[in-house]
Amino acid sequence: MPHHQSSSYRTLASFSRITLLHHLMQRGTMTVGDLAEAAELHHNTTREHLQRLIRDGFVTWEVEHREAKGRPRILYTAASGADSRDGCIREAQAQASELRGDQVRQMLPIEAVLHSPLQRQIDALDDHLDQTGFDAKLAADGRHVHLHECPYSEMARVHPEVCRVHFGLLRGILEQTDGPLSADALHPFVERNTCTLEISRTDYEPLPPERDPAVAVGADGASSA
Repeated sequence: MPHHQSSSYRTLASFSRITLLHHLMQRGTMTVGDLAEAAELHHNTTREHLQRLIRDGFVTWEVEHREAKGRPRILYTAASGADSRDGCIREAQAQASELRGDQVRQMLPIEAVLHSPLQRQIDALDDHLDQTGFDAKLAADGRHVHLHECPYSEMARVHPEVCRVHFGLLRGILEQTDGPLSADALHPFVERNTCTLEISRTDYEPLPPERDPAVAVGADGASSA
């Protein structure tokens, strides 16, 4: 599927949706009213953007638990960490990524470790980067992913929070798939239209040679991509 037709790419290409994600990542759980005010958007527009973000697994929601009478509010949160609840969109995406990766590996003349936590993380990261339009290459040291030709570069140069949001998404993907890899920092525009993602590992299993995972922003959110 061409990147410009990918649902994930189109969702993240909207600065309004990036802004909503940024507020959720910075402030935690928020209501539609909170978000509309913070992003300076109409309530109905905010709801439409949230539905799109929920559909693509970037945002989760739950009904507020309250003792008082009255209609409970809907609370929105940026998707992060592992979530194995029934119907979790991110878990379904991770499983679909793993299946696609297995199908590709079955056609390759190499031996790969299937169904390992490491492989599952690489599949999910690779799939996300592909769906969001990045051309990513894993460095020889296995600790850096170079993201070339960022499709959001024009927006990111004007609005650095774009990179912080993308880093948060990458970190969340690795957390969701629960393996030895973690995203430590994203360094935006280390070269023209190229960013670098730093990753670290808690084991010594060699990275499969046939895959090129990708992307990079600081764990503290200070850097962006």
